[in-house]
Amino acid sequence: MEWIQNPNQYKSIEDAILGMSGQTELELLSPDTVPPDCVDGIPEAARAIQFAIENKIPVKIVGDYDVDGITSTAILTKLLNYYGVEPSTYIPKRFTDGYGVSEKILAGVKNTLIITVDNGIAAGDVLDKAVEEGRNGVVVLDHHLPDGREPKNAIAVVDPYLHPDLNEFTEYCGAGLAFKLAEYMLLDEPLAMAEKLLNDIQVLACFGTIADSMPLIGDNRRIVMDGIALVNSGRAMLSQGISQLLTIGCNGNEFSVETVSYNIAPLINAPGRLYNAGGTSSLKMLMCDDPIEAQTYGAKMVQINKQRQTQVSTWMKKIQEALSKAPDEIAPVVVFEPEMPEGLVGLVAGKLASTYHCPAIVMVRGENGIVKGSARTYGEFHIKDMLDTMSSLFTTYGGHAGAAGISLMQSDIEEFRQKVRAYFKDYQTSGGGEYVLYDVVLAPEDVPAALEVIKKYQPLGQGVPNPVCRINQFAVDAPFYMGADKSHIKFPGQNFAAVAFGLAGQYVQQGEPKSIDMVGTIGENTFQGRTTTQIMLQDFKPH
Repeated sequence: MEWIQNPNQYKSIEDAILGMSGQTELELLSPDTVPPDCVDGIPEAARAIQFAIENKIPVKIVGDYDVDGITSTAILTKLLNYYGVEPSTYIPKRFTDGYGVSEKILAGVKNTLIITVDNGIAAGDVLDKAVEEGRNGVVVLDHHLPDGREPKNAIAVVDPYLHPDLNEFTEYCGAGLAFKLAEYMLLDEPLAMAEKLLNDIQVLACFGTIADSMPLIGDNRRIVMDGIALVNSGRAMLSQGISQLLTIGCNGNEFSVETVSYNIAPLINAPGRLYNAGGTSSLKMLMCDDPIEAQTYGAKMVQINKQRQTQVSTWMKKIQEALSKAPDEIAPVVVFEPEMPEGLVGLVAGKLASTYHCPAIVMVRGENGIVKGSARTYGEFHIKDMLDTMSSLFTTYGGHAGAAGISLMQSDIEEFRQKVRAYFKDYQTSGGGEYVLYDVVLAPEDVPAALEVIKKYQPLGQGVPNPVCRINQFAVDAPFYMGADKSHIKFPGQNFAAVAFGLAGQYVQQGEPKSIDMVGTIGENTFQGRTTTQIMLQDFKPH
C-alpha cells in the first residue's frame, strides 16, 4: 500500500492538529459556549412545551434507535419529568418500523404535543397530517439536512441547517439540540433543585455528540469537555442508570472520547441491533434511578453486546472463508448473506472494509423479494457518489461519503455487484487506489513529547483528528503475537509500543524485519493500573 504525506507537510504534531481542525489554540483549549437562544427555534420549542406543561396537554416523544436518538429522548424525558410530566416515549423498532416517525407510530394520537428528536425534518407529510387530522401540536428537533420535506404546520422546527445564518453554531446532533433546549428552559431554575438533572443531561449530550461522530469544535467541544470534566471529577450526582453505564464502560479508567466510542456507545446500541425493540430497553437503562434495576439492565446490556460481538465474529469468519475461495478480484467486497441479522450489516461492512482495505457492501434478505444492505467506505472513496450513478437499481437508498444504506430487489444483486466493481475499477485507474495519508514525520525518540502535545489538545476525534504519524527506523525487538489466532502483533520499544490489529501475517510475509517504518496514531494504553504510550498502526513495512 502506498504512503502519501499530507500536502500541507506539517512540521509538528501541534501544527497538524491546528491545521486539520481549522481552529486556533484558544478555540481548542477554551471553546465558547453558545447561548441556547442563539439556536434558531429553541425559544419557540420551549414555549410550546411550557404551554403543554401548564395546560396538562399530553406529550409524546419520538426518537431513534441509535445512541443519539436514545440519549436525546432521555434528555427530553428527564426534562419533562422535572416539571412533573410523564411523557409517552417511542423508540422506533429497527426491523418493523425503520427510521423516523411514521403514520403507524402516530396512529390514534390526538390532542397531544408531539416532539420528534433526531428525526422529523423529512417527515412533513406525516407530521402535517398529525396536526390537521389529530389536532396535535408538533415540535421537531433534528440535525439532518432539510430536503424540502420539512413540516409546514409545526409550532417549532429546530434544525440549524434549515436557516444556518440564524444560528451561532450548526453542528449539533439530536442530543446536543435537546441539551440546548433543556439549558434554555432551566436557566432560571435553582441549581440546588436542578443539579442532578443538569448533570444527567450534560453526560447524555456528551454520549450522543461523540457517538454520532459530530465535529468536536465550538459548542460541541464545550459540551464534551464539560461532560468529561464532570464525570472525571468524581463529584457529579448522576442517576443510577447513567452511573452504572459509566462504571461498566470506563472499567476503572478515566472517562474519555475513546471510552464512549469503544465501550459505552456499543453497549447502548447493542440491544437495538439484535432485537426489534431493543432501543427501548437502552432508554430504560438511561432513565432508571434504582441501583438494583441499573445493575440488572447493565448486566443484560453487557451480555447482549457480547452476543453482538460473537455474531459479528461468526459472520466475518463465514464471509472471509467464502472470499478466500473466490476466483475473481473481490474489491470492493459485495456480499449477500440472507440469514444475517439486519442490525449487524453496518458493523460487518465496516469490519470488511478495514480488513480488505476497500469499500464493502453487505446485504441481507428483507421482505417481498427486497434485500437491505449497508455500505462502508475505505480511505477517500466516496460511497454515496458511487451509489448515485446506479440509483435506478434501488427501491430506496441514502447516505454520505463514508456510509450508506440501500434497498433493492434480490434479482438485481448481480447487476449491482458488476456495476460496483466497474465503478471501482475506473476509480483505481484514475489514480484513486489504496493509500495511507500521513500528516507528520517523527523520529522514534520524538514520540513521548508528541504525546504530551496530543494530551494538551484533548479531546480529539471527529473534526479535531489525532494526526497520523510516520515513524521511520523503529527497531523491532521481540515482537509479540496476540489474539486467539495470533492475527495481531505488538512491537515493544524503548519509549512506546506499537500495536497492529490483523496485520501479524503481513509481518511474517515481510520476513520479520528487525527495523520497520510505520504509520499510525499516538495514544495511551492502560492495563492493570499501568499507563503506557502506544501507537495504533495502520500499516508498516521493512525499513
